[in-house]
Order: sequence, then C-alpha cells, then structure tokens
Amino acid sequence: MKKTLFAIAILFSSIVSNTPFAQEIRACDTDLKRQEFFNSLSEQEKAQYLQERANYQQEIKTFIQEHPELQSSIHEKTIVYTIPVVFHIIHENGPENISYEQVVDAVEHMNKDYQKSNSNWMDVVPVFLPYVADIQIEFKLAKLDPNGNCTNGVTRTYSTQTNDGNANRVAIVKAAQGDWPGDKYLNIFVAKEIGGAAGYTQYPNNYLGSSMSNGIHVIHNYVGGIGTSSSTGIHTLSHEAGHWLDLPHAWGDSNEPGLAGNCSTDDGITDTPLCKGATTCNLNMNSCVEPPSSPYGYDVVDNVENFMEYAYCSKMFTLGQKARMHAALNSSVGGRNKIWKATNLAATGVNAPDILCTAEFKSDYQEVCPGQPVTFQDLSYFGATSWNWEFAGGTPATSSIQNPTITYNTPGTYQVKLSVSDGSTNKSITKNAYIVVLDEGLALPFIEGFENQSFSDNFWMIENPGSNNKFETTNTTTYTGSKSIKLTNFGQPKANIDALVSQPIDLSSITNSTKVTLSFRYAYRKRQTANSEWLRVYISKDCGNAWEVRKTLKGNSLGNDVSTSSWTPSSSSDWVTVHMTNITSQFWIDNFRVKFEFESDGGNNFYMDDINIYAGDPQDDPLGIDTENANELNCMVYPNPTNKAANISFTLNHAQNVEIQLVNLAGQVISTDRIHASEGKNLVMMDVENIQAGVYLIKVISGDTQVVKQLIIN
Repeated sequence: MKKTLFAIAILFSSIVSNTPFAQEIRACDTDLKRQEFFNSLSEQEKAQYLQERANYQQEIKTFIQEHPELQSSIHEKTIVYTIPVVFHIIHENGPENISYEQVVDAVEHMNKDYQKSNSNWMDVVPVFLPYVADIQIEFKLAKLDPNGNCTNGVTRTYSTQTNDGNANRVAIVKAAQGDWPGDKYLNIFVAKEIGGAAGYTQYPNNYLGSSMSNGIHVIHNYVGGIGTSSSTGIHTLSHEAGHWLDLPHAWGDSNEPGLAGNCSTDDGITDTPLCKGATTCNLNMNSCVEPPSSPYGYDVVDNVENFMEYAYCSKMFTLGQKARMHAALNSSVGGRNKIWKATNLAATGVNAPDILCTAEFKSDYQEVCPGQPVTFQDLSYFGATSWNWEFAGGTPATSSIQNPTITYNTPGTYQVKLSVSDGSTNKSITKNAYIVVLDEGLALPFIEGFENQSFSDNFWMIENPGSNNKFETTNTTTYTGSKSIKLTNFGQPKANIDALVSQPIDLSSITNSTKVTLSFRYAYRKRQTANSEWLRVYISKDCGNAWEVRKTLKGNSLGNDVSTSSWTPSSSSDWVTVHMTNITSQFWIDNFRVKFEFESDGGNNFYMDDINIYAGDPQDDPLGIDTENANELNCMVYPNPTNKAANISFTLNHAQNVEIQLVNLAGQVISTDRIHASEGKNLVMMDVENIQAGVYLIKVISGDTQVVKQLIIN
C-alpha cells in the first residue's frame, strides 16, 4: 500500500542468519552500517545525498507512471534485463569456501524467483495470484573479468577475516582480485560471518554506484539450497537483490518488523498491502487496516509470502515491485542502467559459448605437516574431459583422475601442475611453491626472543595481504636482549591485516597433571583516542588447517595511551606481559601452531618480544627475572559477565610472583594460576568456559597485597 515514500536510502538491509529471513531482528547491524556510511560524508555531501535521493524518488515515480504495462501480466516469460554476477568467496579453507556447484544453484534459484518459475508461486494466498509478477530479469555468472580474461564468475580469496563480521571484505577482495566495478557486475561477497546477519546490501546511490562496494554480502550457508546451505537459505539472495534493485521491505524502510508504527510508513508500493511485517508464516495475518482505495478494494491479509518479507514461506514479488525494479534499472543512479546494456554484456561475456579456456585447481590445504594428505579439486572451465596431474614431492607423483588425493611426507616447498583437455583444446597451469610441507614440531620449552631471527629460517611466517608494512625484526627497542618484532603501523591504512604465524610446536608431552602456558610481551600506542585496533591470538590443533581465537585485545583493552608521532617504546613500563593458560588438552598435539594477528585502525606502531610456550604453571615462565614485592596492582577484570574467558589485568612496580585464584561464594578455590609477573602491566586470561554459571571472586595475591574482584559467569 502506498502511504509514504521512504526518505533516506542509506539503509543496509539485513536479515539474521537463523531463518531465510529474520525471525529475530538485530537493528544494531543495520544502524551500524547506516551510520558508518552516512557519517563518512561531509555535511555538504550529506545534503547533496539527500537531495539526490529526493530527485531519484521522483524519477522512479515518473517512470512507473509512464509504463503502466509493467503492472500487468502481459509479455511474461521474456527476459528484458540480464545482470552479470560474480561471487567473491572469502575463506580460510573451511566450509565457507563453497563449491562452484553451490554458486550455480544459488543463481538458478534467483532466476526462478525473478522469472516466476519457482514451483510454488501458484500456492500463494488466492487474493494475491493476479499480482504475482514475472520480473523478467536473468542473473548470469560472468565469463570475462574486468581485464577481458576468462572467468567462471567466482573468485576465491584466503583471509581469516571471513570470521570477522566487521571486516572490510571489499578491500580484502580488491587487494587480491583487482577491481570489479559495481556498475558492470553485481558483486556478491560470501563469508563465514558478516556481523550476525544472513545478508545485507544497499539501495542504489551515486556514491557507491561504480565501486565494488555496490554489492551484496551474505554468509555461505545462505547461498542457494545445496552444499553448506539448505532450503531455508534459498531465497536470501533474491531478497537482497530486491533491495539492490531499490525494493524496501514489505512494511517499509526499516529492519524492524512488527512495530505498530509500520502501519503508517509502508513501502511506497501500491499492491503490497499495508502491514507491520511478518517473522512467521501466518497466512491469516492482517496487521494493519487496508483502506478501500487500495487495489484490492477491501482490507486484505498481509502478503507474508512476499520475497521482501521476513517470513519463511517466500513465493512471490508483486507487479508493483516489478515496476519499481525496472525503474531502478533504467536510472543512472547507482549505475543500474549500465549493467544490463549490450556493451556490458559483451564485456562481461555472459552470453559467450562455453569453451575450455582455463586450467585451474584448488586444494583443501596448501600448508601441511609431514604425512598429511591433500585433496585437489579441478576447477577448470569449461568442459574438460581429461586430466594429467604432476605432484613434485607427492605420493603418488602423478594422477589422471579429476580430483586426486596426494600425501606429502618430506618437509619442503613443492609445485603442482595440471594439464586438461576437452579433446580438441589443451590448457595447463603450474603453481610454483604451491604446497608447503612444514618441519616437525619443535619440542618444549619454546623460547623466542628474536635475537637470531631474520625470518630467513622460515620458522615464523609473515602474512601481509596488503603488501605494505609487515612484521620485521628491529634492534631499536626491546624488552630483553637486543631485538624485538615491530609492525610499523603508523601510516598504515585502516582494516589492514598483518599476522605472525609459527611453524609447528610439539605439545604432545603435556599431560593432565601439568599445564601449558603461552606468554608474550607487547608494546603499543594509539595515534588518536578514537583508534580501535585488534590483536587476536589464534591457536591451531591441526597444523594450521583451522584456527581458533583464544585471545582478543581491542581498543582500550589493547592500550589507551596516545602518541601522535611514530612511536618507539623507551622503558620496560611501556610493555605489557600476557599469560595465556587456556590452551586446553585438545591442543596438546605434535603440530600445534600459534598466530598473532593485528588489524589496523589508523593507529601507531606495535611491537612484540619474548614469545614463550612452556609446560607447567605460569610461574615457571622463562621470562621471570626479579622477585621484589610490588605495592600497586591497579587490578581490573573484564569482560564481566563472561561465559568463556576472563581477562585479569594488573600493574606492578617490580617483577614478582603473583597468585590468581577463582573462588566461589562458599570460599572454595576453583582454580589457581601462579605467575611470575613482570614489571609494568600484566594481563592474564583465565578460561572459565567449563565453570558453572554463578557469582565468583577473583583474588589477585601479590606478596602481602590481596585484591578481590567479583566475576559473574553466565
């Protein structure tokens, strides 16, 4: 029902990831995206944006008035608009690295929804049958990239940021795959996590029209209906593509269905009944009073089966929605009127015949430990019928099957070659240094002060996807010895990711009667008070095939001191010593690995020193050098409440032994950590994931000083 046109289209549409469309709306996802985008504009740009949006609304209205035929069922089953699509998959070799077949399945379901060929459209509530629209849009995977090279419409980018809902996925993909303009391709970014939502996008606007940011973001298990997805995710991309083509939700321009106020806003489309918005498939729902002037002439039920609803029984778009999407495709706003033109269809190759043009492959792992099998998957396109593989260092060394499994037993770096043929055309690809077989795990204790480290011995591996400043040794500052590790973060772009990754370390000697502790020191300054940068510590129990975050320091938890010039620590008090005791028994294996990852937000330099892993209590730390008592603790416990881990921070005037106890309200000591803490700030992570929920006390005992803090475990 047309009531009021939505005012500002800076909305990032969002649907949460437990149903095909949200059964529970978390508005903070949308508010954050909206504010980030709108607040990035200057005051002049904001005013210009709002004026452009008002002009756009009038343009859409005029187009619809001039094309009344769009609101009838004539000329159905004829494709009017073809949209080139490319899927950018951000992954770390997990299930989020979805198959090409799952991508194809997703596009097929989008086309069924947009061409009124989904099998259940005739089952809609009868009153809506005359309004079910064939949108006459076809989505096709691109066959040519922006440089005119062959593609299958899928890019794959390895990045741990697939786990981070706040990651700048566009920048990550652009750095690895180049620029795919948003007015030439519908870019769909697939990740493991995008902030708690199943998908989101933007309405058309000129600020993002030709950039890669003009696209859709979605989690992998809401792409199509096979592979990692299921029937619940089939229509997610149809919903988001509707937003990309300027459709609001059926209740109006918000991500909050069910509000009484939604009856007075609506979506600006005449044949979608006035409604509050549905999160369940109640076909008898009638949440608002429909005026007699509506196309239906009486108060009809809500159109909960609409693709732009949040219910789980989506079946249809309306004719009015079709008219609005066609209007969007004929507007220059957001570059939508360029994407379907014949020149662009030729440039993206969507209508080109399928021929064998590229040999390509991937493997489930590229970095393995000795004896670990690797499965290779042929990704050649299109139409290969024979395969010839060559595996240097592998067993077997050759294979003629399409997707072989190979074992690597000897440490080293090896190339892989694949030759394919369709009987008339031959293609081949060789990937040098593709498989890295790591050394056997180093025995405990592991002590790293970087005194002899030049990174030429390959124990520490550097991840620097932005190809800018990276972790390197420095002799300009240190806590112990003459060297430390520095990341020159001053001047780095925001969202820049750098990592320091270890080779395997053998923890198999650890038993239930002992503990294992990971300790390290770091020094850091912000550049501005508002900087919010991340240090994440990952550990792996399978040679780095999968990583789990065990320590996260962000913003003021990482450090709140500010230096506006490039900073170097000048005293021991500038350093923080961290003790991690949450390396649990499943990680006591012979190929344990650790990764330190830093994410920039435009702050200052970051340093590390004295990375040690050792058996026993933290008091056995090889870092310990002094035992004088301290008289100040400045103790803090956070997060509080918690359900996984508690961070206990305290500051000492001198290095000394500190005991940290977790005590219940009956006075029983649940756990004890003894730490040889360092001068300056110390940070200890206590694992409480398996502790019964309740109220506890944290006791920090330093000589004759005892500090007691309350901790709530939920």
